[in-house]
Amino acid sequence: MAIIFDGRAYAAEKEKSLAIRVLGLKAREVYPKLASILVGNDPASQLYVNLKKKAAERIGAEVDIYLIKENSKPEDLMLLIKTLNEDDSVHGIMIQMPIPGSIGVLKDQILSSIDPEKDVDGLKLDSRFLHPTSKAAVDILKEAETALSLKPKSVAVVGATGMVGAPLVKELKKEGYKVIEASGKTENLTGKLKTADVIISATGTPGLINADMVKKSAIIIDIGSPKGDVDPGASVKAGFITPVPGGVGPVTITSLLENLILAV
Repeated sequence: MAIIFDGRAYAAEKEKSLAIRVLGLKAREVYPKLASILVGNDPASQLYVNLKKKAAERIGAEVDIYLIKENSKPEDLMLLIKTLNEDDSVHGIMIQMPIPGSIGVLKDQILSSIDPEKDVDGLKLDSRFLHPTSKAAVDILKEAETALSLKPKSVAVVGATGMVGAPLVKELKKEGYKVIEASGKTENLTGKLKTADVIISATGTPGLINADMVKKSAIIIDIGSPKGDVDPGASVKAGFITPVPGGVGPVTITSLLENLILAV
């Protein structure tokens, strides 16, 4: 039976170390602040923004939430971003994704207007930060390697061209892993996954991966949301697996906060 990763416990330990770092910054009269922009009133987006705010407050950081109506003019949002870029008291800027309505059509233009030094969500090509979910997956992989006392060679990333998958593939290659890039529509997906020591899936397709597609004792990191990409039955074959919920999600939030502290 696989080791079931406890993302909440792992994130709680991360928060403790981040809180100590924040105390050190405040001793030098530096007060970490994140500007979080929420467009529209989608309940799931509101939930995610509030979870991030609560986590930031637990480590002693400040979060200002800016609520933008879905029918607002793109110019108004760009002006807000420009103002936040120029505000030295703001260390990080993030826009809750997805951006709804007609304003979302200009997503790339809107994101490109964020100062790369403040892009703690890592959504710009020239950002100095790794996307928090991608960073969470890498950190959890390291945790799995420690728990299993092994160094896997091959990592299959399903959803390799997505917002999470693309920066993750780049980071894994940088760290020396052999990366198998795939999608939910990849021909002979089962054959590809069965050769991988690690499977990281971020497609948002519930139950896409089952036990028959997994190599024995593989590490499985499930980024599927709101339901997992991996059937829970795969835990019978895996050596290490992240549950949904309670796996990658909590670590993503602390990864965002790590980026914020790095930005200060």
